[in-house]
Amino acid sequence: MMSDSQAMFRQKSGFTLIELVVVMALFITVLLISASAFNTILQNATKLFKSEESNIEGIVGLEMFRHDLQQAGYGLYTEPFTYASEAASSLPALNNDSPNNVPRPLVFLTKTLDGTMSVDSNTPLVNSDYISIKGTSLSRAPAAQKWTYLNIDTKTVTPHSWPSAAENFATSDNVVVLLKQFDTAQRSTLIPNQTGGFSYNFGNSVFANLSSQMSGMYAVYGIDSVNLRFPFNRTDYFVATPASAAQLPSYCAPGTGVLYKATVNQADGNLTYLPVLDCVLGMQVVLGWDTTGTGLIDTWSSSDGSAVNGLATTSVVQSALGSANNNSLSTVPNIRSSLKMVKVYVLAQNGRKDPDYISTSPLQVCDTGETSLTLPVGLTLTPAQLSYRWKLYRIVVRPKNLLANQ
Repeated sequence: MMSDSQAMFRQKSGFTLIELVVVMALFITVLLISASAFNTILQNATKLFKSEESNIEGIVGLEMFRHDLQQAGYGLYTEPFTYASEAASSLPALNNDSPNNVPRPLVFLTKTLDGTMSVDSNTPLVNSDYISIKGTSLSRAPAAQKWTYLNIDTKTVTPHSWPSAAENFATSDNVVVLLKQFDTAQRSTLIPNQTGGFSYNFGNSVFANLSSQMSGMYAVYGIDSVNLRFPFNRTDYFVATPASAAQLPSYCAPGTGVLYKATVNQADGNLTYLPVLDCVLGMQVVLGWDTTGTGLIDTWSSSDGSAVNGLATTSVVQSALGSANNNSLSTVPNIRSSLKMVKVYVLAQNGRKDPDYISTSPLQVCDTGETSLTLPVGLTLTPAQLSYRWKLYRIVVRPKNLLANQ
């Protein structure tokens, strides 16, 4: 039998070496499994974070794009008036309507962008559309966000004042005056100032030359506080490779660019840039037309009218898009009275590079059924672009200032 001391010793004995090795092996195995799981969770969380970061950036930037499309045609006139110039740079100048044409609410370029033309050393991507939007409210100038009308009695014409002082024009604001007539058609005529120019420096007495014996109403739209180059404001949207590589984030896939909002400056016709969305692979536009006057969309087209699907022919749509004075009521159909819907598709990178992911290729830059109006074969990814995820953003707008939607 064991003595009491032997029993006590047995109770206080430690683990054997074999037991320690087994426990350590189990512990290391559990630790490795946990570390691997944590690493996987961390990688997935990083991908999700970057993906959501891209989504938030896209939503915020493209909402501004949508707002500007809604403003197309706001404060534009429908009868011819001569003005000197718009954009000064060569490529943006292709969308000018000066000097003698009625300004179009929307102007597009697509096949012109061949990868050799530039906008201030920024190179627009070949497989993207270029959009110019025209209207008085398309500027960040405070005056451009205001309007009023003129009160008329038997002898005087004076501006109406709003209850809120913030909504009223300052005396330094340059404005244009449109005579709106509502007879058989809604005509808007730009009224020259006392010297024959197109703008007025706002004040209570500057409209004394206007007739109080007219039919219709005088509407006053703000443009800017600087000397005006043209009687409205204009903003262009396009995707381009920046002039400096440092202007494109390092995590962007090769071959992508930046979606820019570029406001045409009234002072000199140059562009002021605002980056809207990084890592963009392409932008395409599809247009919906009512060419028969029924109030319904009967034809869909590409942005240049070279491809159509519906009742109208390519020649009819191209005439509506590109003819002189096509915002004038004398041209039928035209953008102002026939364009009902604008769809913009933006294909952008979703998150950062994922070596374990292979994207499908080619990618469509439109919804199903509209490939013939954009890029029939889609965008074929390069080997360097396959390890990125891509997201197609859609902007669908019925421009509320076009007669077709009123």
